[in-house]
Amino acid sequence: MNSPSPFVTQALPRAALMLCLALGVAVSACGPAPQPTLTPGPRAVTATGAAAGTPTGLATTGPDATAAASASPTLPAASPTPAAPPKRFTIALADLPGSLDPALAADRSALLITRHLYEGLLTYEPGATKPAPALADRWEASADGLTWTFHLRLGVQFSDGAAFDAEAARLNFERWQNGDPPGGYSFWRAVFGGFAGEVGADGEPLSLLAGASAPASQTLVLSLTRPYAGLPNVLAMPSFAMVSPAAFQTPEAAARLESISAGTGPFVLAGAGAGPLVRLVRNPAYWGGHDGGPDELVFKTIPDDTQRLLALASGEIEAMSSVNPKDYGVVSAPRASTRLVFDPALDVVYLGFNQAHAPWDNADCRLAVAYALDKARYVQQAFPGDAQPALSILPPGVWGYEAAAGDRARDVGLARLHWQTCQDAGVTLPVTTTLYVPPIPRPYLPDPAALGAAIQADLAVLSLTVEIASPDWQSEWLPDVHAGRADLFLLGWTGISGDPDSFLCPLFCGDEGAFNTTPAGQPAPPDAELAALLQQARETVDPTARAALYAQAQARIFEVAPAVPLAHRQTSWAFRAGVEGYTPSPIDSVFFYLHGPPS
Repeated sequence: MNSPSPFVTQALPRAALMLCLALGVAVSACGPAPQPTLTPGPRAVTATGAAAGTPTGLATTGPDATAAASASPTLPAASPTPAAPPKRFTIALADLPGSLDPALAADRSALLITRHLYEGLLTYEPGATKPAPALADRWEASADGLTWTFHLRLGVQFSDGAAFDAEAARLNFERWQNGDPPGGYSFWRAVFGGFAGEVGADGEPLSLLAGASAPASQTLVLSLTRPYAGLPNVLAMPSFAMVSPAAFQTPEAAARLESISAGTGPFVLAGAGAGPLVRLVRNPAYWGGHDGGPDELVFKTIPDDTQRLLALASGEIEAMSSVNPKDYGVVSAPRASTRLVFDPALDVVYLGFNQAHAPWDNADCRLAVAYALDKARYVQQAFPGDAQPALSILPPGVWGYEAAAGDRARDVGLARLHWQTCQDAGVTLPVTTTLYVPPIPRPYLPDPAALGAAIQADLAVLSLTVEIASPDWQSEWLPDVHAGRADLFLLGWTGISGDPDSFLCPLFCGDEGAFNTTPAGQPAPPDAELAALLQQARETVDPTARAALYAQAQARIFEVAPAVPLAHRQTSWAFRAGVEGYTPSPIDSVFFYLHGPPS
C-alpha cells in the first residue's frame, strides 16, 4: 500500500504482508539517456508459478549478480528411494513470530501460525481471493449494504471446550471494536478505520462497524456505519478469526494465548516460547475432520537464508519461506532434492502521474508515456525471475481481474502520436519532469535504480527531460510523494483483504494526494468517472454486479491512464522433493494437507 504501516507479512497472508510492503516507489532521471545495457534476469515465471526453464544459478540484477550466484550452496540430488511419508512437517521461517493472539498478530510469521489455529466467519477459496464459508456457512446483506447477516455452522467447539455460537462471535467483534483487552489491533484500525467512540473531523464515527448482535444462537448480525461490499473479504483475513471469549475476558487470560490456543482450527498450540520453535498438533475435536495431512506442524525460525536452504536440503525441514532470489536456480535445478513454488502475486508496481502538475492533466501526454514503456524489459532487468508484466492494477490472482484491460505493448509510434496530440492541444511542456524512485529496495521492487534507469531511457523517445529524485525515504521521499509534490512516481500497492476495492479505491477515489490535489493542496480523484465507478462498486453487494463495475473501472484506467501498471512480483516457497499438498495462493498460505511421497 502507499500508506505507511507498522507491520510486514509475507508468507501468510500476503494481505498482511502488503499492508506494510507496498509503500511507494518513485523514479527520476536527468535528461535523455541511452538505453541501459543490463544483464537480463532469469527466465520469466510461468502462469502456474513454476520457474520456466531450470537455470543452475539465478543471479540478482546489478554488479553483484555473479558473486551472489556463486554464493548459492550446492544441494544434494533427490534420493531415488523415497522415504516413508512423515506425519510431522517442519517449516522454516525467516523471522520469529510476535503475538500468537490473532487479533494482535501483525507479522508474517505470527499470521502464518495463527491461520492454522484459528478460523474466521469466512475464509478464501483455495488458490484465490474470493470469500468462502468457514464458521459461517452462508451470509447475506441488506440492499443498502448496511446490515449483514451470518448464519453460523452448527456443532463447532473451541479447543478449550466452549461452544462456538453467535454470542461468542459477537463478543469477538466487541473486543475488536473496543480494543479491550488493550493491544495493538493493527488490522482492525487499518481495515475498520477506528474504535468505538472515535470520530473524524466531520463528527462521523471512524469505525466501519456500528454494532454486532446475536438475535439467535446461530445468527450474527453486523450493522455498518456506511456501506462496504468488501466486508466478506475482510472477514476472511486471519486477524478477524474467532477466539473463545473466555480466553480474552481479562488481560491475564489474553496473555496466555501466547502459549495455549483457544480457536476452532484444525491444529492446537502444543508448544511455544521465546525460542525458535512453535509446535502445533492436530485438533482432535476439529469440526472439519481429518482429511489427510500432517499430525504435527513445527514452525522453526532460521533467520539466515543459506542455513534455511541447507536445512531443507539435509531433511531437517520439509519447507521454507522467503527463498533468496540468488538461490532460485539451485532449488529448482534438475534432479535437486528440493523444488521451488511461487505464489500468485498480490502486489503491483506502477508508474503514477500527478495530474495537478502539467502536462500530466492531459490524457494524451499520459498515454504517450504509457506507450513508451517496455514492461517486458523491466521484468527482465529489475526483477530476479519472480515477476510478470502487469496488464492491470489488479494482480491476476485477485477476483475481478481483467487482463484485456491493460494489454498495451510498447509502441513508439503511438507514443509519439499521443505526445504530439498533447502538444497540439496547447499544452506547455515543462523544461524537466521529476520522476521519484525509491532510494532503497522495496519488497515489491528489489532494484529500483534499474527500473528508474530503464524508464528514463524509454521516455527519451519523447524527448522528455526527466530528472530522477531519490531523497531519504522517510524524511523526504514519502512526504513529497504523498503530499503531491512529485510529477511522476513509482509506487507499489497490495490490497490486504484481496478484494478489488482494497486496490482501486484507495488509489483512485481521491484519498491519495500523489495522483491529484486541489488548489488548496488537498487530495482529489485523478478521474471523476473512475472515482464514481469505484464508489458505486464499494456499495454494491451483489458479487456479479460488482465484478462488472470493476471490469468497467479497469477499462477506464486503461483508457485515461492515471497510472500505468508495470509488474507483479511473486513470493516463494521451497519444499523437499516429494512433499505435496500445498496450494499456491495469492493471500492464504496453509499447510493443512501436506503429505510426503507414498511409502
